[in-house]
Amino acid sequence: MQQFLKVFVDIVLWRRGPQDLPCSLLLVAATLAAYVLVSVLQLALMHESGPAYLVFLVLDPVLLMGWVWVVLRVYGKVERFLQTIAAILGTSALLALVLSLPLQLLVGVDTARTTTPAAQILALGLILVFLLVSGRIIKLATDSNLFTGVCVTAIYVFVLNAIASRLVPMGT
Repeated sequence: MQQFLKVFVDIVLWRRGPQDLPCSLLLVAATLAAYVLVSVLQLALMHESGPAYLVFLVLDPVLLMGWVWVVLRVYGKVERFLQTIAAILGTSALLALVLSLPLQLLVGVDTARTTTPAAQILALGLILVFLLVSGRIIKLATDSNLFTGVCVTAIYVFVLNAIASRLVPMGT
């Protein structure tokens, strides 16, 4: 397991890519479990409502996996799905664990749902990191360019946020 953690760190640091992971359904299951577990910690820390749990523990991973599959299908690279989704789920869980959660604790979570400038900057920074890391993974998986990878990832983020804004009531 330690060897996979090192690969995920190297993917985040742009030294390796999804091709450096095995094509393994077990690895996808493990990274999905880590992704969901870290999401539970984030949601609990933010005192989120039931609908938020549904969106970010069920819809988010399903949408993410479906979107990656569609993109790889369009590029004719479906055989890279397991490695690509494991890379995205693993790096996302890692980034949330080592960046997002500690920074949330540092900035503080306001249960009244007022957004502070520090929290807004934090959120923007974390989204940019996710876009760059996941965009590079998509770039490598599709043999395209970083701009395309970041755009594909941005579409996913936009769609997820649009769904979340409709399903998760503000101020709960």
